[in-house]
Amino acid sequence: MTPFGLFLEKIRRSRQLQQKRLAAEVGIQASYVSSLEKGRKPPPSKKILEKLIDVLNLDEDEQLNMWECVKQSKRSLELPDGMMPSEYQFISKLSEKLGSLSEEQITLMMGILALNINKNKHLNSGRMNM
Repeated sequence: MTPFGLFLEKIRRSRQLQQKRLAAEVGIQASYVSSLEKGRKPPPSKKILEKLIDVLNLDEDEQLNMWECVKQSKRSLELPDGMMPSEYQFISKLSEKLGSLSEEQITLMMGILALNINKNKHLNSGRMNM
């Protein structure tokens, strides 16, 4: 499952809607709702997401949560300009391991990413004076 799939299933159930009814009200197939919830399909288009917001009557917090889940569930990433070669290497290594990481590995990497290290300060401290 994806974060978006988990979100959609949870919110749909909280509204006591079956997949068929939600699909009919949004104008999509029930099999598509099932595929979204199971993570077999990436998040839908913005148009469908906006229909889901209306049909499910999402409040502001639920909408923010939905958009964050959509972001987290994207299957492709756009890499920013100006990445260091070591960042490309890291992304490549990480992509090889995706699907087989342990919760401990993920927790450790998330903790490291949460550190507030000034990139320039870090780079300057690694330079040697001649």
